Amino acid sequence: MANIALELGFASMCGKPLIIVKSKLAPPPSDLTRTDWIEYDDGDEARFRRKLNQALDELDALAGFNESLLEVALEAPAMDCAVAFERASKAFLLTKEPRFLDSAEQIARRLDESARDDQVADLARVRDEILMFVKQGRRALAGPVGGAAA
Repeated sequence: MANIALELGFASMCGKPLIIVKSKLAPPPSDLTRTDWIEYDDGDEARFRRKLNQALDELDALAGFNESLLEVALEAPAMDCAVAFERASKAFLLTKEPRFLDSAEQIARRLDESARDDQVADLARVRDEILMFVKQGRRALAGPVGGAAA
């Protein structure tokens, strides 16, 4: 159970959406009693499929919402780069679509244009964070190196 809690916490911390499935027969772990999940019941697979599809549809809607917010942020004359990056990263984590990494790179370029002055350390930090996210995202899309299992 400790590994599961650790993985759930890490995924949540990274902004990755979670759909938790548990058996109807199993009691919830004490530290997840206030967590939403989908119950699986061998006797009612149709209900489980409906609930799972509903959860997946909600994730799609959330991705679309973040994409819309990203478009607004990118088109703003005075872009808040940290907010725009948050939208790009959430959209990527929800969809794994490379275009959101492209958007993050666009934000980093905008920061580069704004931060010609080295005295703006915060802009450099945000830019570096964005570029690291893009690098890791592209690496994740490429898959395991050398065919090793992840």
